[in-house]
Amino acid sequence: MPTSMCAGSNPLLANLSGYSSLLGVWSSISGGAWKKGLPVKSLYQYELLISLVKEFGFFLAQEFFWWNPARLPTPAEWVTVRRIRVKDAVNTIWWLAKTPYPKASNKRVLQPYSESMRTLLKNGYKPKRRPSGHDISDKFGRDNGGAIPPNLIALANTESNSAYHRYCKEHGIPEHPAKYPVLLPAFFIQMLTDPGDMVVDPFGGSLATGEAAELLERRWVCIEKDPEYIRGGLGRFEYANPDEQRRLFSRQRDPYKIFAPNLIPTRSLEPLSEDGGSNGRRKKV
Repeated sequence: MPTSMCAGSNPLLANLSGYSSLLGVWSSISGGAWKKGLPVKSLYQYELLISLVKEFGFFLAQEFFWWNPARLPTPAEWVTVRRIRVKDAVNTIWWLAKTPYPKASNKRVLQPYSESMRTLLKNGYKPKRRPSGHDISDKFGRDNGGAIPPNLIALANTESNSAYHRYCKEHGIPEHPAKYPVLLPAFFIQMLTDPGDMVVDPFGGSLATGEAAELLERRWVCIEKDPEYIRGGLGRFEYANPDEQRRLFSRQRDPYKIFAPNLIPTRSLEPLSEDGGSNGRRKKV
């Protein structure tokens, strides 16, 4: 997004400044995150973030990272063809607020305890200072109903078997190209709002935010300029039983794991290209 487009967002941002919290999802699925024709990232999202803080008085409450384990290895030119970048699988989410203390509670988004933590809770824990220097008190062994999640959200973006996908296919409606899983907005709606609060998505897309808000009993408004995407999004509300729909999403909470960095013997590696891959084979676009 060029600077002019950042500036063009100002009227919208001014209208949104009355809300207690604002979430911004900046990722390559919406285009523009990589500079065209170059293996370098654009800085437009950081320019916008600074503008939101300096010009509109927002506070950056916290940054989150959405890891999509199902993400294909992109950008293909730099990742699979020239092999000079790694898979771009993490999208940045900024939680901004008009006060340093917006209403929030991480107790609403607790995750299941790990197997080692469950064992610790069962067998007990002796308070002591760890080798890292942290002083672990006896409160560490208390069962609080779940683990506090990190600011890394592991959630696959797979829609091939969803009600939304089936509805669009059955009715010949084009699916939104940058849709995201319902559990992504649901995480923040649960953490930052109460039942009956108003949730507004000015870039409604496939209405995933609306579905999450509806299932969590919040009032909501989604704004989308393309009527075809709104038509398709209506398929998200075709379910007959909201409780069954909630249980369906709850069953999708499969854990993911990622491997630690690997050390490969230097003698088995090819020498790095001195030109950084600039003269590598290119795909025809």
